[in-house]
Amino acid sequence: MTKKRQPLNNDDNLAKQFVYGEPVTPPPKQNKPQEVEPPPKEATIRLTVDLAESMHRKLSILAARTGKKKAEIVRMLLDEALQDVKN
Repeated sequence: MTKKRQPLNNDDNLAKQFVYGEPVTPPPKQNKPQEVEPPPKEATIRLTVDLAESMHRKLSILAARTGKKKAEIVRMLLDEALQDVKN
């Protein structure tokens, strides 16, 4: 009887065995690292603020210099200002 045909399944070892005629031991399977779930995000609320042109320009310059988004800078400033406020 002939051997049952093995599916290829993108297996290079099977191809090497066919070409070279020698069985090749497959590499050990690597365990996938356990996925770490990020902490749940707090809901966000949009806030619209009117700024003087000069303040907006300074904010834009600071964002460009630091490579951060304007929203990140405003959030950091608000976090600092609201540290003493209790929930």
